[in-house]
Amino acid sequence: MGSLAQRLARGDRAAFAELYGVCADRLHHYLTVQLQSRDDADDVLQETFVRLARTRKRLAGVENLVAYAFTVARNEAARLASRSARERASRAGLASDALFQEAAGDDARAREAAEIVAVALDRLGPERREIVELKTYAGLTFREIAAVTGLPQGTVATRYRTAFGQMKTWLAREPQ
Repeated sequence: MGSLAQRLARGDRAAFAELYGVCADRLHHYLTVQLQSRDDADDVLQETFVRLARTRKRLAGVENLVAYAFTVARNEAARLASRSARERASRAGLASDALFQEAAGDDARAREAAEIVAVALDRLGPERREIVELKTYAGLTFREIAAVTGLPQGTVATRYRTAFGQMKTWLAREPQ
């Protein structure tokens, strides 16, 4: 994506459309899970691309544009959370298990399995949960997750394996 980074840095609109096409859906899903609100995810996704456009000259030196976009989105989500913590605490929001239920559709067994997985995800600590979500639902590599979270790649991989093992153990204990 090196040439894409150069085109973005020059302000090429087609390059921004290309970057959007590459990562917008994954970013939106990640943000929806993190923020527990589709509306907030929409706002943060838009602000992410606005910020990328405003700071486009910096993009020329970016090695991994997808990881960089996730980092910007993560920072924008943190800004939103700090700005509206009181407001968000007062409203229910969209629980992560609702996202799993939506993905499962009308199939009762799939919906039940999704609920069980959502409960297991909720039992993880926030760092491990974020890593699992970035890997599983956003489809990022360990290297990209390391760039997003600021953690070493080995730490990301270890936390993912540990979290996955914990979830596997918890899920094995669930009645069938």
